[in-house]
Amino acid sequence: MSGLLAYFFLAVGVQFGGHEVRALGAAYGWAGEAGRVTVTHEAQVRREMRCYGTFDPGDGPAREGVWFHSSHGCTPGRVVGARLVDGEETWVSTTLEDRAYEVGAPGGVFGSVLLLLVIGLLCFGLGGLFGLGAAAVGGGLALEAVRRLRGGQSK
Repeated sequence: MSGLLAYFFLAVGVQFGGHEVRALGAAYGWAGEAGRVTVTHEAQVRREMRCYGTFDPGDGPAREGVWFHSSHGCTPGRVVGARLVDGEETWVSTTLEDRAYEVGAPGGVFGSVLLLLVIGLLCFGLGGLFGLGAAAVGGGLALEAVRRLRGGQSK
């Protein structure tokens, strides 16, 4: 059981960590597909206001309805250089949407930094504890099996 929990925490940590690192890279201009975003509208999603726009890579089809992160507001019609991070079809719901980040405006990635740190530390920390527990139990069972094979008595 501990091994399964360790695997779960490791998988969640890698999924969140990998996507959020790509998001940070896009905001700083070293990851994601380069292009331009034309801001189209702002919408309330749960308890936050989100900015949406159309991402144009310049050499391919434009993508509409892309969640746009910027520290300079959400004025419709504004055209900004951005980098796109594709959404992923996974069981982790925060990574499903395509997201674009204004290059050079990392103020829009505070949530990514926080999520990366908190989830990473929690999942890798708890996963490590459960992993150590699984190794200790497995090691104890293996040691007992070796004692029995050698003809020794178990405790």
